Parts: sequence; structure tokens; C-alpha cells
Amino acid sequence: MSKQIKHKLTLALFLIIPTLLLLVFGILPIINLIIISFTSWNGMGSEFDWVGLANYKTLLTSPVYWHALKTNTYYLVSGILQMIIAYYFAVLLSEKTMGKSFFKSLFLLPSLISSIAVAMIFRLFFSPDGAFDQLLHFFHLGAWQTFWLGDPDQVNITLASISLWRNLGMSFLLYYGAIQSIPKDYQEFCYLEGATLWQKTRWVTIPQTKKVIFLNTLLLIIGVISVFDIPFILTNGSNGTTTIVVQTMKLAFEQKKYGLASSLSVLITLMIVLLSGVLQYIKNKGGENA
Repeated sequence: MSKQIKHKLTLALFLIIPTLLLLVFGILPIINLIIISFTSWNGMGSEFDWVGLANYKTLLTSPVYWHALKTNTYYLVSGILQMIIAYYFAVLLSEKTMGKSFFKSLFLLPSLISSIAVAMIFRLFFSPDGAFDQLLHFFHLGAWQTFWLGDPDQVNITLASISLWRNLGMSFLLYYGAIQSIPKDYQEFCYLEGATLWQKTRWVTIPQTKKVIFLNTLLLIIGVISVFDIPFILTNGSNGTTTIVVQTMKLAFEQKKYGLASSLSVLITLMIVLLSGVLQYIKNKGGENA
């Protein structure tokens, strides 16, 4: 056997296992999910009725599911604020700043805490007469006190702010690493030209970190659509806090409507793919290669 054939055979053998894993745990479940989305399966037996596009019609015409999608917009707003705040502090801490290590640790700490721990902490923090209400009372803002996790007018804002706090560190880390990778020649040139921090950020930092900004935006899109842990743990989707993924879980495991839940999962995947494609198109049209 020639050396070239041995090399190709070795590559093929190494590719067999990951290909099988991808097929068994990736492709086949997706195909099965799509098939179930056209049925009325309740998850209990091996037989189910084909309903065609009825599940998708129900999802697209029922206000319940549109309201769940609307709830995700709160996390979109918090995600945009998260990106802006993270970039702002990444720029500041890339300069010569006192206590830089402390502030970096402060930003990264929330990302290291599990979702359950975060939920338990903020359940106590936002409980009636809890720490947050006590802070408001201390600053003579007691009139602002409300049932933060029970008031339908406030609860989504509260949950979105928790999500912002928890995910801020990861966005900061990506931006900070990208800024640190900018060649020092650019920094020295700005220093010699007497550029202000804003001018350096506008003409050097932002253009040099466009790819990471794109990556963070893509992660934001995926995160906004797939929000689950914070609203599920803290409110179980009550008081108008049901996101689109929480609604999927309720359909499948509480209402035993696996066919409808599968249809919603397919629509969620299509939304992510579509929005990611639009973002990629905008990026490419702006002159950036994929």
C-alpha cells in the first residue's frame, strides 16, 4: 500500500467517529424533530396522527405565541445595552487605569456563577422588603417599591436587567481581548498625533474590532431568541414572562403537545438561521469577508 493511500485511509478512519457522532446526535435528531412537527404526537406512544402544517398555522395565528416572542424583545434591549456597556468599559480598561485587575474581575465574576445560583440570589434581592427595596428606602425612593418579580408591568424589565448583569462579563471579555490584540503601532501613532480617547476609539479601535463586534452581535441574536434559564427559574413563565423557549418547554413537558413544541423549535431554529444570514449579508455588503 502506497504512502498516499495510507495517509488517506488514516484520515478516513479518524473522520469516521466524529461523523457518526454528528449523524447520531446532530443530524438524525433534527430530522426526527422536523418529522414530529407535522404530527400531533403527545410523547407517550409510538403512534401519532399526521396533521400537516396545522401546527405551524396554530403557532403563526395564535396571539399566545406572538406574546411569548414579544417578551424576548425585553432581552433584545438589554442585550444591546449589554454590548454598549461592555465595549465602553473594555475601551476604558484597555487604557492605563487604576484598579484595572479589580474591575476586570468584577465584570467576569457574574459569568462564572451558575444560572440557578444567580436566580436564587436575585429572588432574595428583589423579594418584597428585600435588599433592593431597602436600598430604595435608604435613598428616600420608597415610592418606587413594587413587587419586582410579580408586577406584570415591571417583571420583564427586572428579569432582563438580571440577564444583562449575568452576561455582561462574556461580552466584555471578547471586546477586551480584541482590543488588546490591536497592534501597538496603531496605539503609538495615536499617541504621537495627540488623538483623544474618543478619536482613537472611533478611527482605530472600532475598525480593528469589527469582526468581534459581529461575533458578539451574532451571539446576542442567538441568546435573545433562546432565553430560558432566568425567566424559567425565577417565575416559571408566569405574569407574562414566558419567552419563546419557555413556551416550547411548557408545550412539551406540561401540556404534552410534542408535535406543537417541535414545530415551535423548528421556527426558533429558522429565526436564528434567518437573522444570522441577514447579519452575515450586512457584514459582507459592508466590505468585510466572512
